[in-house]
Amino acid sequence: MPWIREQDLNVANIIKVMSINPKAMGAVQGLNSALMFGGSTLTRVQEESIAATVSAINKCHF
Repeated sequence: MPWIREQDLNVANIIKVMSINPKAMGAVQGLNSALMFGGSTLTRVQEESIAATVSAINKCHF
């Protein structure tokens, strides 16, 4: 909308879309935090390596 001023931020489009519904965005971010930072026997490096590998296989740039 041209009458709404936007900040010039490098934000992923999926975040821009979810920001329309803050409650949904909060729920997704909560789920992401639980999955990425919850209790796990894997180290953070292992978790990130798995996430990067899966993203590459799926040709996902996130």
